[in-house]
Amino acid sequence: MPKKILPRPSRLRLVVLNDSAPVLKMLCNWLQEHGHHCETALLADMPHAHDEVGPFIQKHRPDVVIYDVGMPYSCSWDLLEVIRAAPALQSHPFVITTPNKRKLEQAVGPTSALEIGGPDSDLRRLLKAVEAAAHNRRAGS
Repeated sequence: MPKKILPRPSRLRLVVLNDSAPVLKMLCNWLQEHGHHCETALLADMPHAHDEVGPFIQKHRPDVVIYDVGMPYSCSWDLLEVIRAAPALQSHPFVITTPNKRKLEQAVGPTSALEIGGPDSDLRRLLKAVEAAAHNRRAGS
């Protein structure tokens, strides 16, 4: 069966959440170079992230949310689950990243997280995942 090629989406509105300022800046710059708009939040600067992340996402109305599960993995994963469970955010697709997928999965079990460590191949996979998530949302899947 031939591989399905998705049409290149128009400029996407993205919210990028990460604990690392350098990674956040690198991801946002890279995504903007590929035609997308980013709003970012440094999770380390949100002392009440359970209460702050949801309104931040709602305010920016993204097509896709990119959430990085960092250390400690179980706490970061728990925050993600709380955010995704909020009724107002259930229609937003999330693309999950992590600096170490093996350690994340040791902590929480199998995931669809993408390991992001900086190489272009990782970032191309991230871009494809983001664009596919936006396409699926628009298609109603």
